[in-house]
Amino acid sequence: MQNCFVNIRIEHDIYLALHHVRLMMDKLSFSKMDKQKVLVAVSELTRNILDHAGANGSFSCECIENQGIRLIIQDSGKGIDNLHQILSGEGTPNRRGLGLGLSGAKRMMDEFTIKTSKEGTTIVCVKWNGK
Repeated sequence: MQNCFVNIRIEHDIYLALHHVRLMMDKLSFSKMDKQKVLVAVSELTRNILDHAGANGSFSCECIENQGIRLIIQDSGKGIDNLHQILSGEGTPNRRGLGLGLSGAKRMMDEFTIKTSKEGTTIVCVKWNGK
């Protein structure tokens, strides 16, 4: 099964990332509910690249031993100053997107790690099939 990589620079790139993820999850037989959770997470996390990181980032996904899907979202923005507040759901909602952002994506995925600094942010998250 192929991995995918998409530079996130414009709105269309988000749809391309969603398309690749959908195809990969179909091959892994994810439930409809889990597919929706992953698609919302992808949408929110890639949208953040456009809204907060100067449209300068990337998205990649890979199959994990036919058991799950790993998403990697990277940007070269200015980092996230109030990360703890945002992850706890206390952040201020953005006028775009679903308003779930990082905290919502974290809740929808089975594993979620984030590293942020003044050089950018990297998010790695995993959804296991059937978990």
